[in-house]
Amino acid sequence: MVASGIRFNDYLFTEPRNLAEWVPPKYAGLFAILTLDQNWAPKPFQPLCFGEFGNNSRMAETVRGTGHLFIAVLPMPFSTTDQRSAARDQLIWAYSPLWQAKGTPSAPSELARKLEELEKKHEEQTTQFRLLLSNMNKLFEPQPDPPARRRSIGFLPQSATAG
Repeated sequence: MVASGIRFNDYLFTEPRNLAEWVPPKYAGLFAILTLDQNWAPKPFQPLCFGEFGNNSRMAETVRGTGHLFIAVLPMPFSTTDQRSAARDQLIWAYSPLWQAKGTPSAPSELARKLEELEKKHEEQTTQFRLLLSNMNKLFEPQPDPPARRRSIGFLPQSATAG
């Protein structure tokens, strides 16, 4: 027996429904906004957008549209926001939906993580730059005079003493 729905990666979403008739569920999960496209198989639906919603979400106003759009839902009732965001980002990376740029951070937590990475890199580069400047300044410091040349110890051949 095979469950009905539409599969994206290892996730089995519900059967696509007309977006205009859709009522958001009261549980958390992912959604996929789809359009009909005969080039996609085994079902003729191309993903336009993947998103996530929490419990009692009011996301219906944000995704409603006109035209021939469909929506499929992946129920994830006991998931955390991070788990849903990770699954959504994985699907975005795998399918490159038309309405979402590849690699575009979608969640505030993702933006905060990227900002922390940039701040860390900036601090490392600043430290390296300061080290480079301090080493460069040593080149311009007065160099100690070389020690005065002393006479060699020992016997010198007669030709060396004649000059």
